[in-house]
Parts: sequence; C-alpha cells; structure tokens
Amino acid sequence: MSKKSVDPSKGIGVKSSKIVKQENLGKRIGTAVVHAGEEINPQTRGVVSPIDFSTTFAYKTAKEWAEVFYHGKDGFAYSRHGNPTRSIFEKKIAILENGEAGIGFSSGMAAISSAIFTYLETGDEIVITDRCYPGTRHLLNQYLKRWGFKVHFVNAANIDSVSEKINDRTKIVYMECPANPTLSLCDIEATVKLAKEVDAKYFFDNTFASPINQQPLDFGADVIIHSVTKYLGGHSDVLGGAIVSSAEDRAEIMNTTVYYGGVMAPFDAWLTIRGIKTLELRIQRHNLNSLALAEFLQDHPKVREVYHPGLKSHPQYALAKKQMKGFGGMVSFCVGKTDTDGGTFLNALKIVKRASSLGSVESLAQASGSMIYLEFSEEEKQAIGINPGFIRFSTGIEDKDDLIEDVDQALSRI
Repeated sequence: MSKKSVDPSKGIGVKSSKIVKQENLGKRIGTAVVHAGEEINPQTRGVVSPIDFSTTFAYKTAKEWAEVFYHGKDGFAYSRHGNPTRSIFEKKIAILENGEAGIGFSSGMAAISSAIFTYLETGDEIVITDRCYPGTRHLLNQYLKRWGFKVHFVNAANIDSVSEKINDRTKIVYMECPANPTLSLCDIEATVKLAKEVDAKYFFDNTFASPINQQPLDFGADVIIHSVTKYLGGHSDVLGGAIVSSAEDRAEIMNTTVYYGGVMAPFDAWLTIRGIKTLELRIQRHNLNSLALAEFLQDHPKVREVYHPGLKSHPQYALAKKQMKGFGGMVSFCVGKTDTDGGTFLNALKIVKRASSLGSVESLAQASGSMIYLEFSEEEKQAIGINPGFIRFSTGIEDKDDLIEDVDQALSRI
C-alpha cells in the first residue's frame, strides 16, 4: 500500500507517539469517560480542564520553537498542528476506543475526508457499505469518482457482496454499523479479515454505537471515525469529528489534516470533553429508550416494519449480541403505506423534534420522504432499504413512557 510519509521539510513535526497510560481510570469505561485524558491543573489545582484559545505559542529561542514545529518535540507551536485543549479530547477519545492516538476535527466530514485522502492515490479503489452516512456517499460520488478513484458500494450485511468487490487495488474498506439509517449490521471480524488479505486499511464509522456500545479496534479495525456532533457531544451544541487509530496511522492522517485544515477548535474540544463525562449514563438511557420504543412499535397496527438490532426479530440479532455491548439509541420504522403517511406522523409529534442529526439528549426524528433523503431517487432509496413511510428516530433521554405516548398519538393521525 502506498502511504504518505511524515516529511518535516513540509512544515509539520508529527510524531508516532502513543498516549500516556493513566493510572486513575479504574477498570471500567464508566470511570474512564470522566477521567481519561485529564489531570489536575498543576498551576491552579482546578479539576476542570481549561480552554486554551492560543493560536500560537512562544519559546525562548528559535531553535526550541523549530524542534516542536518541525521535529515533533513535545509542545505546541501553532494550533492547527496541535492545541492543549484539543489534545485532552484526543487522549480521552483514544482511551475510550482502546486506541493509541486520536485527532479532533471541525466536523465529522472533516474527519472522513482527511482520513480517506491520506491513503488513496489515483487509480485506487474503496469498498464501502451502501448504508453509509449520506454525506460520505456524496463525497465519494461527487469527488472521489471525479478524481479517478473507483468506489464500490456493497451490501455489508452480505459478506459475499463485500468479498467480490475487494481486490489488489482496494486501499480502503469502509464499514458503518449499525448502518445509517436501516440499522443493518456487518460482521466486523469477517470484513476486517477480507481487508487484511489485500493489505487495505479498514475504516469504521462508530458514530451510531459510540465506544460505550462497541469498540471496533478490538476486532481489528485500523481507523475509527466519529461525528462528535452526535453521542460524544450529546447536546446538539457542538460540531466536530474524530478519528482514533494506531500512533503510526495518527501521524499519517495528521499530516494530511494540517493541510486540509479542518481541525477542532478549542471551545468545541472543551464542550466535547464535558459532554463525554456523561456519555455512559446517557447511552444507558438511549439504549433503554430505543429498545422500549422498538418493542412497542413492532406490535402496532400502523407500523409495517421496525429496524432495531436489539429486537430478537432482527435478522442479525445474534451478530449484534456478539459484537455490541448495547444496541444503541436509534430505531427506524415504516408507518402507514406512503411517504405522505410518514410526513403526517412526523408532523403530529409533540415532544419529539423534527430535525436532522442524532445522539442528543432530546429525541429527534426525520422522514425519508420529506427530509434528509428527499434528493434520493425512489430506486436509490429502495436499494438501501428505505421504503415508503420510513422514519429514522433518535431516542433522547426523556422518560420512555412519554416518548411512547407521543409516538402512539402521532400514529393515530394516519
């Protein structure tokens, strides 16, 4: 596989250094979300990590500055290359994902594009689940194909579909599971094995599950991608992205990131650090609410289909039990018979917000026929399992009975 090397002559000194292991994290992730990456402030003794807004950092001599900027010595020189607050977030997310190092980005798409373009050269191929985030699909269709890359969209739930598209030109295998928006699964171990056979990098978007429910690096993945905007931030108030990987891959991707420029701002990093402290508690409630709603929906006469990996009726329930610790806060379902019925249901919701995004403390819902998938053709929607009346529902942390009652009254309008 062709890889870009870290070249100090190009103005960046990225090291392949691992995060420093902390001794105060306990044995469980519920403790790590609070303490990972953070220490008592040595100057003020404050327990809350500070926000450092500095864009540039001064040294006693030019040589000391150059050692940091060009040669990877510990420290900070310019905030596009590294920032103290962002560094805390990067350590925290790396620890939670059982990785060696992380990078904070200005958005999930900044993370996705920087990671992809690190490992592709003209003529290379990428194999990706066809149930991927629509923004990822647009990036691949509108730009990668134009620039000479070949993209194969595959049904990742079918291992043969993945296998038949992987070849010696494949440089990235990209999975997302549970998939957006149908919540179908891929076998992480099996698809990792296929990637390793051709020396391809294995990317995994873990946004839907979060590291509380799933840690794909433990199954052999190379690069974990997150939209921080979703469960990690958790409050609909921060835009961001992240990758977690080995220290070596982190150095490669960071070298790309510095010149693409989409790094996370200090305040966004601080908001995400604060959000992650309650991540395990929030995920517990998300898991509970989504399963309760899914169980209610599967017996409702106005609902044709329900998609949730925690239902025993889900065709991949056994796989979900094998590779997930919890089933996530998402549930998708089809109401009535048409997209018009989906719109009627959506507009009748009282507690639940009609909005895009997911993973926040408030419940959010969208209809495929009138919102995010409006620009997709009927053929494109059917190919990825989006049938008429399709609803994607992100359960928040409200009381589950209030959510069920709201959904029930909205269904009565159809």
